[in-house]
Amino acid sequence: MRTRTALTAAALATAAALTLTACGDSDSGDDGGTEQIEGAKDSSSDAPESPKPEEGAPEGAPDVSLPTDVELVFDWEEPSKPDQAAAQRDAANYVRSIYRGVAEQEPKDPATQFYAREQALTYARDQIQAYVDGGLTATGTERYYRAEVRSYGTSVGISFCVDQSKIYGKKVKSGEVLRTEESAASYLYYQVSMSKFPGRDDAWQATLIDVEGEATQCRE
Repeated sequence: MRTRTALTAAALATAAALTLTACGDSDSGDDGGTEQIEGAKDSSSDAPESPKPEEGAPEGAPDVSLPTDVELVFDWEEPSKPDQAAAQRDAANYVRSIYRGVAEQEPKDPATQFYAREQALTYARDQIQAYVDGGLTATGTERYYRAEVRSYGTSVGISFCVDQSKIYGKKVKSGEVLRTEESAASYLYYQVSMSKFPGRDDAWQATLIDVEGEATQCRE
């Protein structure tokens, strides 16, 4: 299995201690690097959070809303089978929960613990911790597309492409945005195994995640 760190691939590319495969230069500009990111919303530090993005979230699920300068676009259709639709919904919430943890600078954010367990939970916490250790958060827009959903017994497998070309790392203390140029490293291919939340029929958790970096098949 590939275990490449996904979120840090582009967003943390210019942070020396966390550089993986992408490359680029930080763009501080005349205003300290806090310029508006194309496709993102207002990024002021005291901007209110957006409403909870998934109205069909399971009952009692933790908040996965994000800062207004982070937008995750799930460009895919809902499956016709109820279990597959619910699993895909919570796969999206799993991704949101990671960015929620990054925004909160909290690897053990309740949302990640709700939407993941086993290897997928470890992966999520490692992603968040990488940002925390680097003194970084995220800003910009990330797109998810070409989703394929299949059922395997009691589990549902979801695979999809990720475009990180417009999501960047941002220094927590200064607000400086670490820009990177689009490259092969901007594209990832996710495979996520979803299983029902123990004791519940309305919620799903990611249990296993495999991330392929430099996914050229995802470039459009």
